[in-house]
Parts: sequence; C-alpha cells; structure tokens
Amino acid sequence: MVVSILAVPVASAEAGTPVWQSDFTGSGFAQFKSTPWNNDGASAPVLVTSTVAPPALAAQFTVPARGTRSEIEPNVANFVEGSDYYFGDTITLPASFPTAESSWQVITQWKNDGTGSPPVELKVGNGNILMDGGYGYPTGPRLWSKTIGPAATGRPINLVVHILFSSNPAVGSLDVWMDGVPVISGYKPPAGTLYPAYTKKKASPKQAAAQSAAAARTPRPRGTPTEPAAAPTEVVTASTTTSQFSYWKMGLYRDPAIRSNASYYIESARLATNYADAAG
Repeated sequence: MVVSILAVPVASAEAGTPVWQSDFTGSGFAQFKSTPWNNDGASAPVLVTSTVAPPALAAQFTVPARGTRSEIEPNVANFVEGSDYYFGDTITLPASFPTAESSWQVITQWKNDGTGSPPVELKVGNGNILMDGGYGYPTGPRLWSKTIGPAATGRPINLVVHILFSSNPAVGSLDVWMDGVPVISGYKPPAGTLYPAYTKKKASPKQAAAQSAAAARTPRPRGTPTEPAAAPTEVVTASTTTSQFSYWKMGLYRDPAIRSNASYYIESARLATNYADAAG
C-alpha cells in the first residue's frame, strides 16, 4: 500500500523522476522547510562547492564541541501508517569527521511526532554507519541496531533506505543499500517503523521505581552509541489501533557531551517510490 505524503499526487511525478529532491545547486535550500529551531548550539547549514563533485553545491553541516544540532527538514508532508517510500542520501565525511566517536551522532532520522528518540535513524559512530531505533518507544525501550558499513571518509557514500511505515512490528520493514549493495533486506524492527499513539499520566513513586529498574535491565545493542530512554516518571499506555506520524530530518544531531567538532556534507537527497529513483 502506498500513501501519498505530498499535496500533489505521487502519480504526477514522471517516470524516472524522484517525488522530491534536494537540488542544492539549482535552488539552494528552497526545497526545505524553514525550521530555525533545528539549530541548537550550532549554526544553520550552509551551501558550499562540493569537495567531490565541483562545481555542484552541497550542504555543509557543522556542530562544534558541546553543540547539539544543525538539521533541516525536506518540504514533504508526514509519513503515516502504510506509507511506503525510498529515501536516498549521498553524503561525504571529511577526514576530520570523528567517525570513531562512541556516543551518538545522528545524520538522518525519521522522527516521531512525540518527544524522544525516533523509531528509525542513521548514525555515525565506532567507525561505522549504523541504523537503529526504539530508544523512545512510548512504553519503554524496544532496542535494535544494524551496522550498515564502514564510515569511509573523503569520498561520497550513497545510502538508500526503503521504509514501509507501520506501528505493527509484524508489518513495518526496512531495506538498506550502501553504494548500491544491499545490506539489510526485509528487517522488521521490534519497535515497528512508526510509534503507536499513546496516553500518559504521572507515575506513582512505586511505578517510577519499577520502570527505572525495567529500563536498567533492558539489554543494549553492542557496538552502537545509545541514547536516553523515555522518562520513568510517567505511565504510558500505547494504542493498539492508531499510530503517530513521522517526518524526515537530516543534518547532524549529537550528544552535547561530545567534545570534538564535526562537519560533513550532504551532496544530494531524494524521496522516491522505487529504488532506482532514490539511488540517483
């Protein structure tokens, strides 16, 4: 099932044309929403001449030590239950990028409507590009992690992510290609690819203590930077019939405790209904 997320029907796109593309060279940041709140302890991204494909332009994202985020949001609508799309990102990590950082550095996320870490995100850490999620699941962590491949520097890395969005873990699925090679096929995250809608109320001291203990017992995926789980001070009841929406963000979002500077480039990004158009 394919659900249109744009104001115009997906069918209006010509064959061989992505539904959306960044077009930094032709239109700068015009294909993105105005979201100044996505800059926290860091400046907004800037357009620069690509280091790998001049004279084309690329978007440069920089977050200094102790900074948090420099991100942008493509001008597309939200992803809902049943949405089925391919996302293409071509990035370049310079030699100075701290690829070995052990804490979290998010470069792309499909962010849930509520607070907390999203159902699906791409990170750079421990020398690799990683995909993980589930830290912010409403009723407590449902963690998963997959290594995509080495975080190579000084050359373009082409990533394509196919997401069937669903809060049902038996339905939501992921496929990932890196530089044209399939690395994840048909993976179904235990937290789904959307979070369920939920209701919440203040936890009693006993409930809060029990939730803190449960979170402490939750196994953490090996070899991946972790993020904070939901606060234990609230009792959350997840819906079995409705889900939140998610939206697409890209750039750089880091643990503010990180003491290194980081800067990298997005050469281009694409949204499509098939692999070929997303791969570019």
